Amino acid sequence: MSGSVPALQRIRQAIEWRARNAVWTIERLPGQIGAWLGFHASRRHYELLTEEQLRRSRKSDTVFIFGSGGSLNEISDAEWRRIEAHDTFGFNWFVHQQFVRSDFHVVREIGEWKDWRSDIRRYFDLIDSNPRFANTTFLVQTGFGGVNGNRAVWLQLLPKHRRVFLFRSHRGSRLPSTSLADGVAHTEGTLSDCINLAALLGWRNIVLCGVDLYNRQYFWLPSGEPRFGDSTTAGPHNTAIGGIVESMRVWREFYERQGVSLYVYNPKSLLAEVLPIWQRPAETIRA
Repeated sequence: MSGSVPALQRIRQAIEWRARNAVWTIERLPGQIGAWLGFHASRRHYELLTEEQLRRSRKSDTVFIFGSGGSLNEISDAEWRRIEAHDTFGFNWFVHQQFVRSDFHVVREIGEWKDWRSDIRRYFDLIDSNPRFANTTFLVQTGFGGVNGNRAVWLQLLPKHRRVFLFRSHRGSRLPSTSLADGVAHTEGTLSDCINLAALLGWRNIVLCGVDLYNRQYFWLPSGEPRFGDSTTAGPHNTAIGGIVESMRVWREFYERQGVSLYVYNPKSLLAEVLPIWQRPAETIRA
């Protein structure tokens, strides 16, 4: 019986996480309506990429997708330069980074802020002031549920004269979408959207970097300092509680049948339980 306790705890945590998410969805309905209307009023200010144009912007068969885990600080300068030989793909709070050229960045639901106008402006101020984002292509979630993506277009916060691609996501399936026209699959977090987008856009090797999940430490904060909204950096990340590890096991098997390989960069990541580890040259790894 004692061996079943951790499993029961995980089930309870997953139920609590989904319940909180349902309440959050209901509470943001008024904001959804305003953002959706504002998006349609302002989208004409941007030149939007087609799917084919976005596909042609790939430079490599390999893409590194970056989360915001503390392990990013353990990557050596030599490793970052090797990574830059491929395409780079960030999301959410990767806007704080000063490590690597950012080729693509996903703008989705970064958080439903209390003072959302000033907070979302601060988010894009980080992008505007960061030379690593000087030539970034932005993949922006839209659709009625894409509140923050719609707000970014509505308020014209996306940098002007940059390439922008609009995508939709859905929660209707546990498996990846096989068509951008159908929207990409959103499971436990934005990581799933990024992986689904990357595979649909033609990358054959997808490396997940800074997706640690064993704690809630973020790379731009001092060790032990929690991000706003968290009380601690200890304990697994919310997406781990929600079941992302098992989802990635299923996705790895799904993509293997299509000739697409998923890897994890940090060998200590919880995803190393279900994904192969990307082989890093020994001479680049910090002692």
